[in-house]
Amino acid sequence: MKKHIEKILITDDFTLVNLVKLGKAKLKILVGTILAFILFGIIYYSTTPESYSAQSILLVESQTSNAAGGLGSLAQVAGFSMPGSTRELATLDPALYPFIVQSKPFLEDLMNSKVKSELYPDSVSLFKYMVETRPENSISKFIKSPLSVFKSGVTVNDKERETNAIKERTKYEPLEIYAINQIGGRITANSEGSLLYLITNMPEADLAFQFSKMVKSLLIEYATKYLQEKQKSHVDYLEVQYTKSEEGFKDAQNALTSFKERNQGLFLESMKAIEQNLNAEYNLKFELYRTIAKELETSKIELNNQKPIFSEMEPAFIPNRPTAPNLMLTLAFSLALGFVFGIILIFLIYIKAYLKLHQGSTE
Repeated sequence: MKKHIEKILITDDFTLVNLVKLGKAKLKILVGTILAFILFGIIYYSTTPESYSAQSILLVESQTSNAAGGLGSLAQVAGFSMPGSTRELATLDPALYPFIVQSKPFLEDLMNSKVKSELYPDSVSLFKYMVETRPENSISKFIKSPLSVFKSGVTVNDKERETNAIKERTKYEPLEIYAINQIGGRITANSEGSLLYLITNMPEADLAFQFSKMVKSLLIEYATKYLQEKQKSHVDYLEVQYTKSEEGFKDAQNALTSFKERNQGLFLESMKAIEQNLNAEYNLKFELYRTIAKELETSKIELNNQKPIFSEMEPAFIPNRPTAPNLMLTLAFSLALGFVFGIILIFLIYIKAYLKLHQGSTE
């Protein structure tokens, strides 16, 4: 058999039948590689903590706002639809939400949020939970930090962290980066049209449900903040103008009142001209003040309306059983990986033998 294989390699007779023969000759290597990978898969499965998944499907809707004022409202009450009476308010593209939930500020807010775990008597931050429990595969933990086997676990003081909280970040500590990566890896967000799919994973069933609700609530908060940012700057500007116009109106009102009180009973033409000028200035300041006040009130209403609407098409539920690790999936993946690596190993062995035989023949 060995001579027959050498003959195939020397003569370069790589027909389909001969390739099958070459494969059969190294079948033990292929089987051994597959068994080794299956064994590793079983070990990996047994050292991976359970993970529970909670999924929710959200419909992202846009709001409409009455843009025609009182006349438009009256028309709607009467059953008529006026052109331009309503307009669609700004809304975020659902495709942006997956990027929001993976952003550092978003994950940091989640990291500092409190959750209830069966491992702790009281509520703890997700940072404390992730750092102290380290819910990941034991082999992965050993590969990342072999010396961690000889180190005692890290203890986190939530109260101390709250006291020393940093408002504006310039860098993150290694443990914070670890917690953020762990939290980010447990959130999956996908958008399809107006639908947003949120999937969260946690080592505990109830914790997965809590986490799903936290992600949804914080996502609405962030989306609202992004939508309201431009409108809020407009409201801030109008508030400054409103204060100035109010002061100008009161000054004009006081000037007109003072003039009338000082000049009662006088009917000089010069006095009448001054009074007319003061009246004109008062009317101008009042009209400006009233217009800005109306615009400010409208902008505040717009600011309140600039909120995304999330309708739960399918709410999250407390999972009944873990979704990971999956034994059958792990074995199938190990089998496929072992087969591929076995074929590669056999190919490398034959390449080495082929080069050796041809070098020997040339000499």
